[in-house]
Amino acid sequence: MKNEKLLSIVIASWNTMALTSECLKSIYGLEEFDETIEVIVIDNNSQDGTSEFIKSAFPSVNLICNDSNEGYAPACNQGIKVAKGKYILLLGSDTILKNGCLKACIDFLDRNNDCGAAGCRLVYPDGRLQGNCKKFPMLKNAFYIYLSIDKMNYDYDMHWFKYDKTTAVDQIATTFLMIKGELLKKLNGFDEKYRFLYNDVDLCRRIRKEGKEIYFIESAEIIHYGSYSTSKAPFNIRKKMYSDIFRYYWNYHGFPAMFLLPVLAFRLLAVTTFKR
Repeated sequence: MKNEKLLSIVIASWNTMALTSECLKSIYGLEEFDETIEVIVIDNNSQDGTSEFIKSAFPSVNLICNDSNEGYAPACNQGIKVAKGKYILLLGSDTILKNGCLKACIDFLDRNNDCGAAGCRLVYPDGRLQGNCKKFPMLKNAFYIYLSIDKMNYDYDMHWFKYDKTTAVDQIATTFLMIKGELLKKLNGFDEKYRFLYNDVDLCRRIRKEGKEIYFIESAEIIHYGSYSTSKAPFNIRKKMYSDIFRYYWNYHGFPAMFLLPVLAFRLLAVTTFKR
């Protein structure tokens, strides 16, 4: 690959200027940051001055500006296509990186041929642990999730996992997921039919289908604020999000997923009514 980098960091942003700024400051402030790392930000037509700020404050960022909100998956794919890294890090804009997190994951990927992707521990700003590892969802898990019967998803949510050891898992959120560049490009990145949600679950399934493991790395940690972009979504965007959810369960569980439709419709209406 011409002008190959060791690592490409791909960030999709939508109306999160303050958070994206803090994220970029943390990246450039890392002890391990050097010229072998490139940063790519895809701005999905933010209306809060995100792109203008990045151009001014972080001129070395490879900034891609979209004329509309293309969705998370298509935006990330734009970054993946131009990435030159041996490894590609899919990173949420609402994160703060800590020293050593990149090196720990790169070193693990270097040493383990069976590892296709690696994630790390996420904590809230106050230090509380976030659960970012899960098993692949079965259809029953969808009913429990969208009917808010969380206690029934104890095993799916891996509540028993203490995040105190490096181990292979089914899936890790793309809030921070470092993937071997050759593998990610072979998979053509995210399936863009999933515009906003479940694209990460689908990607992890396809990584596993390639015979590669996904590892949680205990020695790497970052701060994650939360899904701020999603929480701001208007009804038309939320409708697409719930369409993504149904698409996933239909693709992997077939006709029985039809019984999930009324649950999702109820949830969408409930959330919309609550927001108003």
